[in-house]
Amino acid sequence: MAAENAMIEGRRKHLKKDTTSIQRVDFGAGSQGASQTVSDIARRSLKRTKHAAALGNLAQSMQAEHILELGTSLGLTTAYLATGAHAVTTCEGDPAIAKLAREQWNTLGLTNIAISEGPFAETIPVLIEEWRAKNHPGFDLIFIDGHHIGSALIAYVKELKPWLRPRGVLVCDDIHWSSDMEQAWGQLIEDAHWTQAVDFYEWGMLTANPDLTKEIRSIRL
Repeated sequence: MAAENAMIEGRRKHLKKDTTSIQRVDFGAGSQGASQTVSDIARRSLKRTKHAAALGNLAQSMQAEHILELGTSLGLTTAYLATGAHAVTTCEGDPAIAKLAREQWNTLGLTNIAISEGPFAETIPVLIEEWRAKNHPGFDLIFIDGHHIGSALIAYVKELKPWLRPRGVLVCDDIHWSSDMEQAWGQLIEDAHWTQAVDFYEWGMLTANPDLTKEIRSIRL
């Protein structure tokens, strides 16, 4: 695992030095967004090493078979997840970012990642229909890291909750991003469906594991 982590961090260094300019897609405006350098995107969007690695360790400790990620970014957290799982499905709205993520996985030799491009509101229903058609077993870990609006987070959790395996975990990123996200997290943990809710500040983790008793707690990494 240490060797794989070192390789991923090598990609982080590379991306932070990459001054290539790419055209972003602004789904809110329905048009091409501003041009940005890869370096700027990497410095602003990549999850910090210790948190990305912690998610990878979580996947490995769970012996996760299937992982779902909403919000690929440049693909490094996806890579950490993929080193600890059989298969990762990830969703990214911006095709330019998705292309860059694929380049990182190719360089790292990761072949167990499938990416779906497009707005979540469009891609998630299509994926759900595919999962139903293929009798997908569900996910051991679902990581929601995109569209940081409280109402959207609640909607995604509701939509994906049936696809979480009985002892699986659902991780919501940036729950303290804004008061809106904090309120959404507060609403989620009140759902009697969940047996455990843990606030790691950087993200929140929910599980409906029937072996656990109802508990809400905070841990700082």
